[in-house]
Amino acid sequence: MNFVVVLIIGAVLGALDGVGIFFAPEEPYKWQIFLAATMKGALVGLLTGSCLAPDSRWWTGIGTGALYGFAFALVVYLAKGGPQSGDAPYVIPSGILFGGLTGLFIIIWAFKKV
Repeated sequence: MNFVVVLIIGAVLGALDGVGIFFAPEEPYKWQIFLAATMKGALVGLLTGSCLAPDSRWWTGIGTGALYGFAFALVVYLAKGGPQSGDAPYVIPSGILFGGLTGLFIIIWAFKKV
């Protein structure tokens, strides 16, 4: 596994997940949330990459990434107030989606045979 590629994949997809905060005019901590989403993506990438093997199938990558994406998104959801928060429920589906994409891209690019 290429460690740098895994970090880049996770950070880029985490940043794409967090960039939507800039469209919320009432949010005062845009950059902090954006950086937290980027770090969350990098951590999801590292966990996913460490659990996959070079001969893992693409659906295993998607499933593993989606599982870790869900776990991290659930932590954020609960930290923002859970069901009482108005915007927090959107965190979980995007965490699953971007986690699955992270796992897929790790299988494609981080385990390339040289």
